Amino acid sequence: MDEAPKITIFAYSGDKFEKKRIKKVEDALKYKDYKVVWVNIDGIAYLQELKEIFGFHEVAIKSILRAKTRARVSILKDHIFVLLHQVYELKGGLKKERTAVFLKDNFVITMQERPGDVFNTIRESILHGEGIFRKKGPDYLLFALLDAIVENYVPILENISSQMEVIETKVLKDGDKDVLRKIHGIRRRILFVRRTIFPLLEVFRRLRLEGKELFSEETQRYLEELYSHVLEVLDIIENQREIANGLVEIYYSTLSMKTNDIIRILTVVSTVFIPLTFITGIYGMNFNTHVSPYNMPELNWYYGYPATLLAMLAIALGMLYYFKRKEWL
Repeated sequence: MDEAPKITIFAYSGDKFEKKRIKKVEDALKYKDYKVVWVNIDGIAYLQELKEIFGFHEVAIKSILRAKTRARVSILKDHIFVLLHQVYELKGGLKKERTAVFLKDNFVITMQERPGDVFNTIRESILHGEGIFRKKGPDYLLFALLDAIVENYVPILENISSQMEVIETKVLKDGDKDVLRKIHGIRRRILFVRRTIFPLLEVFRRLRLEGKELFSEETQRYLEELYSHVLEVLDIIENQREIANGLVEIYYSTLSMKTNDIIRILTVVSTVFIPLTFITGIYGMNFNTHVSPYNMPELNWYYGYPATLLAMLAIALGMLYYFKRKEWL
């Protein structure tokens, strides 16, 4: 039986802090006197309660329920809704999960599909009073949560870069079909991350331009940095796409070079055997040496067979020596 979605409260005002596990969303209102109340819900649940208690818009509630919704933002008169995705590495692949963030008054509400997220550093900072979280308002917490999600893309991209370096070595060394399969796997991951993060540009652009009334001037500057951060991540992704495409070209170039080497060797072998085949073809003809002295008199020679073999060997070695000097081998 699945566990009920977990609701955790982080409420703080300067030196005053409280962390609590609650059972109902409405219990969060008991902490409204704090400067910031962060309500974290592990699981897509309590949507109707959130709508009734906080007055969140119906469009936001429906977009959370749609599994394939892209990142989006809704900026209303009294609250902000942001929907984006956290990305995780699972068994060599990537998986994303929806994460909804609401900001209304002094409440910041986060909701994700399952337990486990990228917010642990923020929780630890708030819990131990480190950093500037307890000195800032809910708008700064919203920025920090969004920044943590974007920052989580960086180690994933770094891991992809490391994998590409390993694969590049294998391409130059082996160039087998398994390497090509790995390259295509990496390209799919890069495109997956790009499709996930690209819509954030529009999300953060709108937050900067349309959310000024709900953000302090300082937090607006942080949002500009966050927008720049997304651009930097996208630059990394574009560079990785170019590298991955280059690896495919290197693979086919290496494969073509190997094919050319094989063809060159086969051509040399065939060329060497052409005169030898010519000789054996001549001596394979049937002539009667008793009818005419010109009908292959060497057929009656005592050393004719070994002499012919030695001549053929000399021709083959001479041709190989010539090819070697010409650097065709």
